[in-house]
Amino acid sequence: MNATTASQGIVLNQVGYLPSAAKIALVRNAEAPAEAVAQLINTADDSVALTLEPSALAIDSASGDGLQQLDFSGVRRSGSYRWQYGDLESVPFTIATNPYAAATRLLLRSYYLQRCGIELADPETGIYHPPCHRHDGRMAHSDSVNDAEWYLAAAGGWHDAGDYGKYVSTAAVTVGRLLSVYEQAPDRFWDGQLNIPESGNGIPDLLDEMRVGLDWMLRMQRADGAVYRKLSGTSWPIDLTPDEDTQTRYVYGISTPETAKFAGAMAQASRIFQPFDEAIAQQYLAAAVKAWDFLATQPRMLVDEHPGDNDGSGAYLFSDWDQEDTLRVDIDDRLWAAAELFLTTGQEPYAAYFSQHVDALPYGLFEWKDPSALGLLDFVMQAPNDVNATALKERIVEKLLTRADRLIAIAHSNGYHLANDCFIWGSNKMVAEEGITLAYAYQFTGDRRYLEAAQQQLDYLLGRNPFNQTFITAVGAHSVQHVNHLFARARDLLIPGLVVGGPNSDAQDEIAPKGQGILSYLDSEKSYATNEYAIDYNASVIGLITLLESYVTS
Repeated sequence: MNATTASQGIVLNQVGYLPSAAKIALVRNAEAPAEAVAQLINTADDSVALTLEPSALAIDSASGDGLQQLDFSGVRRSGSYRWQYGDLESVPFTIATNPYAAATRLLLRSYYLQRCGIELADPETGIYHPPCHRHDGRMAHSDSVNDAEWYLAAAGGWHDAGDYGKYVSTAAVTVGRLLSVYEQAPDRFWDGQLNIPESGNGIPDLLDEMRVGLDWMLRMQRADGAVYRKLSGTSWPIDLTPDEDTQTRYVYGISTPETAKFAGAMAQASRIFQPFDEAIAQQYLAAAVKAWDFLATQPRMLVDEHPGDNDGSGAYLFSDWDQEDTLRVDIDDRLWAAAELFLTTGQEPYAAYFSQHVDALPYGLFEWKDPSALGLLDFVMQAPNDVNATALKERIVEKLLTRADRLIAIAHSNGYHLANDCFIWGSNKMVAEEGITLAYAYQFTGDRRYLEAAQQQLDYLLGRNPFNQTFITAVGAHSVQHVNHLFARARDLLIPGLVVGGPNSDAQDEIAPKGQGILSYLDSEKSYATNEYAIDYNASVIGLITLLESYVTS
């Protein structure tokens, strides 16, 4: 299925808006009707809530669309609405104090549907598969601690994406982003929220679900503290359900980047789980310290990689597809680890490493390629305000605002007000993370330009885009339908709450349009380069929604 972009229409956030949020719909490629005013209709009684003349037509250089704005930010009354402009009509949407509650729940609950090693029998969706991958995993290669015949009991965790591989890098940043969101807004997550097997145990369901990823990562730690990178088979299990994928699955070599990301996530988890389960909090902290101690023996980046390691799984290293400079070093990963270990323990060696290296990196995009932004942000939010820390915090905020100002300029340069102009693999995650940076810029300055720009990143993901489509399954009137997801394809399922990667100019699958920037997207189950789901994509969108709810309603 190809979502075309030449048609006329009114595109907007199909889920809705908080009452005090910026609200801008876009009229695409329309000829002005005889009466050149648009009407905002209250769907409850078909009354006209607002009449508005669209802004002057402007051609978006990125998409070629002719766009006109309908700015209805002044409408704050809760209700269900639609826009009418001549013969054009938008989908219905809401203005409400909690418009994203259902979407957030689906986004969070999707992790339960991605669990590995269990029988999945979901009472809500009816989705089922027998126990899968119970024998993860055999060592792919001998190393200094384990030989190739060693069996590492590493069942559990989540299937990382549309396939069944499991990766420490993406698991760590997923856990990191969601624990950071929980730490900032714990009242938005509660026990019983998700209807998962652990609901009712007195612990917020989000934390229960994060334990699934954390406890699997614990199993990937070697006796000396180093952490293995990933676990997968040697071939892609096309057209198979998880339980039908019975190939031998292997644990692949250690790396210092993954060991450092592991340390950051575990240290963060330790302080957050402390009020709920002191024993598990201590276990997470011990694992983090052990990982850091291994890093101290390896002053340079180390990756144990062999030919053929990526035959049935992603590399998640510097490669033909991923060539960012941060993948050539591990200082960004160590910086995140040092920040979280210091915030959890208060111990000086971690603070010393952080302060010595903080100026080596800009404030960047938080992702598996560079998780340092979360360490920088958490330090600003939580480190004690002594003289040294205060000066350091000021420098970090300055870095963040430098990036936020560049994002504002990018957003103003295109018709869809996207702060991301890099359309590569996982561009939707990038959109969400840039929105998070803009949201924090608002928190630190109170400047609503940042908040409004952050809102517009969410608007894009929820339908205000050239495809008039949300990028989340079962969310919005026109949601993505054909996710590249092996289990969904094998059983013809629509799994709710999955965020897909989005436009990707490289279109490595040779299915989606190549070299067309924002238009390099296809809603097709064959387009793994644009329409595959991944656990870290969901985490970023949940983070953006939660921050916007926190700020706009505060």
